[in-house]
Amino acid sequence: MHHRSIRRATGCLLLLGISLAACASPPAKQQDIRGALTAIGSPIQSDPIGSWASAWRKTYPATSLSYSPDGSDVGLNALETGQAYYAALDAPLTAQQQDSTKAQCGPGGAFSVPTSVTSIGVVFNMPSIRSLKLSPEVLAKIFSGSVNRWNDPAIAAVNPGTTLPDSPIVPVTASTASALTTASTRYLSTSTAWTSGVTNKWTKVPGGQEVKNFSDVAKKVDDTAGAIAFMDSASGSRFDTALLSFGGDFVRMSKDSVAAAVQDGTTKTSGTGVEFRLPDKTDHGYALGNVNYQAFCSTYKNGQIASLVRSWADFVVGSDGQIASTYFAGVASPSEESLQDASLLIDKIGSEQ
Repeated sequence: MHHRSIRRATGCLLLLGISLAACASPPAKQQDIRGALTAIGSPIQSDPIGSWASAWRKTYPATSLSYSPDGSDVGLNALETGQAYYAALDAPLTAQQQDSTKAQCGPGGAFSVPTSVTSIGVVFNMPSIRSLKLSPEVLAKIFSGSVNRWNDPAIAAVNPGTTLPDSPIVPVTASTASALTTASTRYLSTSTAWTSGVTNKWTKVPGGQEVKNFSDVAKKVDDTAGAIAFMDSASGSRFDTALLSFGGDFVRMSKDSVAAAVQDGTTKTSGTGVEFRLPDKTDHGYALGNVNYQAFCSTYKNGQIASLVRSWADFVVGSDGQIASTYFAGVASPSEESLQDASLLIDKIGSEQ
């Protein structure tokens, strides 16, 4: 069973002045949790939400979830207008966004909590190269088109002793806006060689190949000799991934290295909810990824809906839910501190009745 040792002891404590509903009633019995949830939001969260839904229904068999991955902004709008009970977001709620939910979600509006971390790897289709190291500077030059062959001196300099083929590099990017692109370009922006800034849409790379969606990148990389791309962790072990540096040694993306980066992350609770940030620099962790959020109303129209939403949210941030998403969807968990703080807010979801 999932467990939060500090949960009930806090009673009606309000975290840092967050104005949530009056203290929620004690949790409903398992047999009383029933109904259908509708949620809309980020396509990045489709896999973890699928894993949570499957496990949640086993715990609460009289429930169901319908999730539409129509986009983070669409999900927020649906929460604002009562078309969804929660929204899956690519980033934490802003104060302005929270204000827009107050008509539907009560005086406290909605709040957001971190629910998972989607790691991003730099994958490449060059079987002759093993344990490739790529610095932010080199990647910035590759994705701006100034480094376009695998044996370029810039790549050789960070891979001494590695035989690099004299063949073209083919950067593969997705044209559709994505939070994964934002995270990737944020990493590139740590180098002065990257001049395009942090953006959710790639600029076309000279000599590169473009696909429509992030989900299309894997096939293009697979079909293109010399291809390189930023790809989310759902790609699994299909491709080799480069070792990246975050201010320390070069690190390969793995469950352990991502968990190490999470340990170096920071948690902040404010009036809009809980925010978890991966570290900008870490000596031993792999910190390239996007922190995913879910936004819930602080007050729902009736008690049954409030209990249904609370059971979902509590399950997602609990240990059972986090194990399910890590094992079945390949995402990482946010820090334990952020999950505990999220649980405190979720416990105070209330109703008008």
